Amino acid sequence: MKGFAFSLARDAYLREDIDGFHLISRHPPKMLRVNRSLFQLLNHIQTGGELAGFHELNPGLDRARVLRTLLSLVAKDYLKLETIAELVSYPAVSIIVPVHNQPGDLRECLASLQNLDYPRNRREIIVVDDGSREELSPEFSSPNIRVIRQAEPGGPAAARNTGAAGASGEIFAFLDADCVAGKSWLRELVPFFQAAGLGAAGGYIEGYRRRTLLDRYESAASPLNMGNRLRLEGKTVSTFYVPTANMLVTRECFMSTDGFNSRRRLGEDVDFCWRLRQLGYSLLYIPAGSVAHKHRNRPGEMLRRRFQYGTSEASLYRAHCAKKKTFVFPVFAGLSFLALAMAILLLNPYPLAAMPLLFLADLWHRSAASRKIKTSLAFMPLAGSAFRTHFSFIYFACFHLVRYYLVLIIGLGFLWYPFWFFGGLAVIDTSAVDYRVKKPELLYPVFLFFYILEHLAYQLGVLLGCVRAGYFGSYRLAFRSSGF
Repeated sequence: MKGFAFSLARDAYLREDIDGFHLISRHPPKMLRVNRSLFQLLNHIQTGGELAGFHELNPGLDRARVLRTLLSLVAKDYLKLETIAELVSYPAVSIIVPVHNQPGDLRECLASLQNLDYPRNRREIIVVDDGSREELSPEFSSPNIRVIRQAEPGGPAAARNTGAAGASGEIFAFLDADCVAGKSWLRELVPFFQAAGLGAAGGYIEGYRRRTLLDRYESAASPLNMGNRLRLEGKTVSTFYVPTANMLVTRECFMSTDGFNSRRRLGEDVDFCWRLRQLGYSLLYIPAGSVAHKHRNRPGEMLRRRFQYGTSEASLYRAHCAKKKTFVFPVFAGLSFLALAMAILLLNPYPLAAMPLLFLADLWHRSAASRKIKTSLAFMPLAGSAFRTHFSFIYFACFHLVRYYLVLIIGLGFLWYPFWFFGGLAVIDTSAVDYRVKKPELLYPVFLFFYILEHLAYQLGVLLGCVRAGYFGSYRLAFRSSGF
């Protein structure tokens, strides 16, 4: 049976010296001090050894804690996850599918669940009919599919709670009725629950349709698509969550959090993830265990949904006051962005003169940092690292402005027209980067059209939600200097 396999990231290496044991990344220059036991494990991994083999040589180690530590190093880009473990024993899983007036979608969803490569005797399927206009036909019931009907629609959160109340599994696997599960959905996600303290995990969500232009946009740019990087968060102020369209939760974690907030019709997955993390559980996202989601394929429906998502922000941030949008502010890159913004808004090129000086200062700082961790880097790698930081900061700053303030920027343009140049450049910068990264099957002008509409709809929803709630915590930022 294959176990979890890891390797060191491309720019990471180990060093042992008089100061102790270190795991070092060249790009960006950073160093993590580790204990002897972890250093030995990482050295074992570096030489091609498997995790299972290390445990055989060191039987006293806590396997669950070791796995969580390694996953955290993957999330920090020190390690790369190469192989997901094959299960030796299979935990009982209860698959919970809420449905409301979607018999066609449900039929296809259930067909995909029957095709899973997870043992049938270790899984059950619970369909919760959330007050559909017509009661589900008997065809949806079978020996391993149980249908629970709620007489009145209570919303997806209440339906999931109803399903969980009747579930017998050790793990609850939540799936939306308009999703089609991949054959290895559970087999790829369940093994991660061997990690210590893991309360919930989410997998990759791809688009189901690719027929229309909007289908192709949603397939690449849907907010349900959490990307290709593994993430692991515990009790921190970050806003990280995973959608319930593809979420697995341990029974213990679900009961400890009292389930989903049934009063929420939107953002109930965000609220649930934030609460479980506040209780000390870890939340994991893995770009594996894929399901295909049938996104809304009409422009009006898509924009209405984005608007609705936006309206939920105010109540979420009011209920979780400790949560903030944390903005990492690399000093030199941040000052360069401010110089660029001033040059555009003042229609004056002189502030641009500060940018090369700030870049040189950044290079000097990075060189000093690499010497501090006793890592000698050539000029070109240092310069490349600095360029990436500066351009990345411009992207993230512009993205936040486009996401939340594009309407305001357009309005300010009527008072001072350079704001239109500034807003236009911000939109082009963020959309071009996202187009390159997400690789939609669309021409760029088509992608840009949907991109602008989506952001406008979302930020109008955020504004309306804040006005209705009388709370503007959605606009509160926390800045954290990265030192570079």
